[in-house]
Amino acid sequence: MKEMAPQLPTTNEKHSNHYQNFILACKGEEETHSPFSISGPLSQMFVLGCMAQRLNTKLVFDRKTKQITNNKVANELLVGPPPRKGWEEYYRLA
Repeated sequence: MKEMAPQLPTTNEKHSNHYQNFILACKGEEETHSPFSISGPLSQMFVLGCMAQRLNTKLVFDRKTKQITNNKVANELLVGPPPRKGWEEYYRLA
């Protein structure tokens, strides 16, 4: 381990631990260790893959309209149930 230490990647010392880093990044006070610009689309792709596997079909996703164009059931799963009253603004697709 000591021999490998100089070869390992380092993190910026001003970064907090994983959990604090996430909260501070949400508040715009720190950059994330794993940028949202990568993790957001990656998470979306993962969800679409899980849906395709669950439905045992190929899904066609329109990135501009953010809808699945070839499967009504999958598109309804993507949208999900309506949010509770007062939470509507937090459920808008970005």
